[in-house]
Amino acid sequence: MSSLSDQAKTAGEAFAELAATVELLRDPGGCPWDAEQTHVSLRPNLLEETYETLEAIDSGDSGGLAEELGDIMIQILFHADIARREDGFDAAAVCNVIREKMIARHPHVFGDDEKVTDSEQVVDRWEALKRAEAGGKRSIVASLPSAMPALAYSSSVQKRVMRAGLPWPERHSMPLAFGSIEGESLEDGEERAGEYLMAVARQVNAAGIDAETALRKATVGLRDHVLRAEEVAGDEVLAEMPDIERARIWDRTE
Repeated sequence: MSSLSDQAKTAGEAFAELAATVELLRDPGGCPWDAEQTHVSLRPNLLEETYETLEAIDSGDSGGLAEELGDIMIQILFHADIARREDGFDAAAVCNVIREKMIARHPHVFGDDEKVTDSEQVVDRWEALKRAEAGGKRSIVASLPSAMPALAYSSSVQKRVMRAGLPWPERHSMPLAFGSIEGESLEDGEERAGEYLMAVARQVNAAGIDAETALRKATVGLRDHVLRAEEVAGDEVLAEMPDIERARIWDRTE
């Protein structure tokens, strides 16, 4: 890699100072509460800070976003310091692992691969590299944490299913009243989509069904269908199969 820029050097110095601050807080003679924390006890904090960061993004408040990102960084450093004392890795190891991963997954930037400008091509290469890291066989859905909120989990699973060219949801979905409007701004489209989703949730709830539970069950069903199809495909990658063969396996595993 090239030499560090002044900005990167400044960021590194600030990160080191912050890591040293966390270390002092958890050292003997520091803060008793900080010293008592574990990976498990800090789990709710990480989740809360993540949602607060998302709220800052939605508000467009750059100052608030900087503060919330700092709160997440503190969470990361607390976990790294706990691990340094108990689990055998530290903040440097965390940085090195992710840096090496980012370099390995961007050969078009850091390696000799041909440069790419198409984001779809980048996504395809990313998936191929992850498959190679997994020994050539990697599920497109198994890595997604099912503990995500149901709507986020459903959206992520469906994106991967459609990216792989699997014949869902078009074949099985109900007719939708929601559709795009030509010339509509993203903000207006999001507002209209939100109202549509609220209306769907209201109808489901009126039927005595919990919308969150129902969506999660349907998404898990879709995930399991993908896993069955991948098992039948064996060493072949579903996304790289001819359409007819992929559809045949999909129907066979329903």
